[in-house]
Amino acid sequence: MNRTAFPLALAVVLLGSLAASAQTTNPQPPPPPLPGSDPAAVTGPAYAPAAAPPAGQPVPPLPQPVPGQPVPGQPVPGQPVPGQPVPYYAVPPQPQWQPYSPYPAYPPPGTLIVPAPPPGLGPLATTPGLETPHWDFTADALWLERNVGNSVCLGYGVSTSGNFDSRRGSSDSLYTDDVYMPLETGVRLQLTGRISDHATIEATYWGLQQWSVGETLLADPNNSVLAYSPWLQLSAPSAIGGFNNYLSYTYTSQVHNAEINEQILFPTYNPYWAFGWLWGVRYFRLSDNFSLSGSDLDYNYSETLNYQTANNLIGPQIGLHCVRGWDRFQVVTEAKVGVMANFYTQQGSDVAGGNPPHFTPMDSSTNGTDVAALFEISIMARFRVTQYLWLRAGYQFYAVTGLALAPRQLGGADHNGTVGLDGLSLGLETAW
Repeated sequence: MNRTAFPLALAVVLLGSLAASAQTTNPQPPPPPLPGSDPAAVTGPAYAPAAAPPAGQPVPPLPQPVPGQPVPGQPVPGQPVPGQPVPYYAVPPQPQWQPYSPYPAYPPPGTLIVPAPPPGLGPLATTPGLETPHWDFTADALWLERNVGNSVCLGYGVSTSGNFDSRRGSSDSLYTDDVYMPLETGVRLQLTGRISDHATIEATYWGLQQWSVGETLLADPNNSVLAYSPWLQLSAPSAIGGFNNYLSYTYTSQVHNAEINEQILFPTYNPYWAFGWLWGVRYFRLSDNFSLSGSDLDYNYSETLNYQTANNLIGPQIGLHCVRGWDRFQVVTEAKVGVMANFYTQQGSDVAGGNPPHFTPMDSSTNGTDVAALFEISIMARFRVTQYLWLRAGYQFYAVTGLALAPRQLGGADHNGTVGLDGLSLGLETAW
C-alpha cells in the first residue's frame, strides 16, 4: 500500500462509522404497510392497533355532535381557550334612569361578563336596559303651613272700672300669633333633562299656597268692657278711648318659588347608594297683607290699619343630595342653602269711617334691597310602579330670613323677619 491509498481507506472507514452512529441515535419510522399486508406485522411507536369488539356484539357507532352542544375536544366559540388570554368587559345592569336615582359606575355582584367581540366583527349589540330616558316630569300636591314670624300684642279688653288683663293667651287679649296658618294646598312641578350619565338640569316651581287667618276680640256694647289697641288712633284717650263693638285682625299670605339647578353625582362603587351636589339660581316671593280694625257703636266710628309687603328674593344656591335604593323603593334626602338679594316693598294705610275728630289718615310706601337667606331640606320616598312611572311622597321644610313681614310694620318699617314653612307632598313622576 502506498502513502496515497492509506489516507483514503482511513477516510472511508470514518464515514461509515458516523453513518452507523446517526442511524442509532435517530431511528426512522418503519414504512407504512403495503395494501393487503398484515398490520400486526408492522412494528414501531407510531402505530397502535384498535381493540376489536367481542365476538357476537355490534360495533358501537361513533359519537355524533348535538346541535347547540359543544363537541368534546374542540374549542367552544366565545369561550376562552385554556392558556390564552381573552379580553373581557363588564355590562352593568343599568337601572331605568331617574333624577336622584343611583347610576352605578361599577358592576354589582352577579354582573354578566360578556366576552369582547373579535376584531373586525364590529361593536357588540346594545343590551336591553342600557338605553335610559332623557326627560323626567314630576307633579306633586304640596301642603304647607307657615308660622307668623313674630308675636305682637294687637289689643286687649279694658274694664270700665280701670282693671284689664293684658297677659298673653288670656281671653281678652289679641296677638298676631294667636292663630297659626294651617296647611294649605299648592303644587310643585319639576322638569328634568339628562345631559350626561352623571349630570342633570332641573327646573322646579312650587307655590300657590294662600293662607288666611284672623281673630276677633269682642267688646261690650253697654261699655262695661272696651277693646283697646295701641296701634289705632281712635283707641287713644284723646279720641274715644276704646271700641265698644269689636277689635279684629286678618292676615293673608302667598308664596311662589322657582329655581333652576344642575345636579352632579359623585362616582360610587355601590349602585344602591348615590351622592351628589347641585348648584343653581332660585327666585322666591312671599307677600303679606295684614289688616287691624276696630268699631264703636256709640260714635258709629270705625278704623282700619292695613300693611302690605312683598319680598322678591333672587340669588345663587348650592346643595347636597343622597339616594338610597332597594330595588323598586328609594329614599331621597336633599338639602339646599342660598344667599340672596331681597327686593322688598312696604305699603301702609290708616283710614277711618264716620269722620271722627282727631284722626289723621296715613298712606306710606317704602322699598329697598337687603340680604336674605333661604334654607331647604326634604325627604322623599319613591316607589316604581311601572318602568316609566313612580309614586312619590315626602316631607319638606323651608326657613327664610331677612323678610319684610306685614305685622312687623306696626312698629315702623322692618325687613328682618323670619318665617318657617313645612308640610307634606304626594305626586307622580314619569320619564321618557
